[in-house]
Amino acid sequence: MMALTGAAVLLIGATDVPRDWAATLRADAQAYHDQIAANHPGPVNRLDPGFAARNDAGLALALRRASSTRGYPGYLWAMRGYVASFNDGHVALDVTQPVALPIRWPGFLTGFDGAGRQVVMTRANDAPLPLGARLNSCDGIAAAPLAARNVGAFRGRWELVSQRATNGGRLFLDAGNPYIARPVRCRFVVDGKRRDVQLAWRDLPDADFDARFAATAPRAHPDFGARILADGTRWYAMPGFNGDPGSTDAKALPPIIAAMRRDIGAIAAAPRIVLDLRGNGGGSSDWSQQVAAILWGRAAIDALPSNSQGVDWRASSGNIATLEGYRTAWRDAPDVSQESKRWADRVAAGMTAAQSRGDALWREADTDDASVAAGEPAPKLKGRVYVLTDWGCGSACLDAVDLWTSLGGVHVGQETSADSLYMDVRQVALPSGFARAVVPMKVYRGRHRGSNVPARPVLLYTGDMRDTAALERWIAQF
Repeated sequence: MMALTGAAVLLIGATDVPRDWAATLRADAQAYHDQIAANHPGPVNRLDPGFAARNDAGLALALRRASSTRGYPGYLWAMRGYVASFNDGHVALDVTQPVALPIRWPGFLTGFDGAGRQVVMTRANDAPLPLGARLNSCDGIAAAPLAARNVGAFRGRWELVSQRATNGGRLFLDAGNPYIARPVRCRFVVDGKRRDVQLAWRDLPDADFDARFAATAPRAHPDFGARILADGTRWYAMPGFNGDPGSTDAKALPPIIAAMRRDIGAIAAAPRIVLDLRGNGGGSSDWSQQVAAILWGRAAIDALPSNSQGVDWRASSGNIATLEGYRTAWRDAPDVSQESKRWADRVAAGMTAAQSRGDALWREADTDDASVAAGEPAPKLKGRVYVLTDWGCGSACLDAVDLWTSLGGVHVGQETSADSLYMDVRQVALPSGFARAVVPMKVYRGRHRGSNVPARPVLLYTGDMRDTAALERWIAQF
């Protein structure tokens, strides 16, 4: 275990007991591979014939790295690299045990600006570069491939604006990754002139880490709530869609949705309605369905062309147990819709029947539930509905964007994140106890939005997404 020196730390899993980290890596990598093979739909997806080979290749690289692994950082970054090789935000490593790992920096951090350039976004007082200095290269490697090699290879999906925005600030953070070369000498452009800098790496103090890293990827995190602006605009902040009944999201959303339902007459008369998804990283799509049913009516939702041809679930024992867990958790939860409860019953039964037949996949057709098609008549909205996103919008947040814009909402703000066609994850503890494998259980068939394709706004906002007042003024123009 690395000694602490007063530097900033990442809490990423630990033990005080000496351990054979090479053996730990081999065991966890093999277990991760086997969980993917047994429960992910990819290995049996005929439309993704290279999936099993990619899983094997990721394992092989992790096992080769194990031969030189001597400590926890080697274990962590080998596992990160393996997971990143799937290029899928839903395939993940959830590190569960906290430990302090020292972090070093050269006195500044860069991040990606709106034009795709890497610029200094935060600096110590004695840093050799000003804010805004643009990175050209380090040690003879141009800025873009350097970031792809040192960061993207361990995070995945580097082709996405959202992924570079989220993780660009890691380029000049030394978290002990033994599989990359830490930059030594870098070339920047300052006021149009070249400036070469010899990097002086130092500890990043604990107290500074969060603020420094956040400065490289500024993102708004508004509180849940409903507001009426001075001009009558109805503004609904929904920064999360977690479906767990005990979660903050699941406690905050029902009162907002209930008030929306009660006040739909006044809402329909508003000059505009803003559905604010800043800070939203996904969860359950049921929340966006409930909002859509209030604003546009159930009949309008049912009249939409199907978003896909359905989904195929991997009919494994582990996945079936997860669906049975949903059924148990939701059975007596008052804020989980009857549609969701019926869905869990239907999917669990379908997967169980498929497994008993020896089928690897079970097709859940994209059909409407006739029992929920009826409802209150659709309101006639006076103003437009604006769907506001930032680059972190993914998973069920993307489902909300797809649904609401299909019904007439106007997408504004920043380009979103993206997801593959593999969805609905389950988590399984790995043998070491340091982390859990996060594995998708289903694959979309014929989804209109392609794999790892973001939603791009009709009206792009280039200002600071954290400045709500400025956003209000901007949207008021339309």
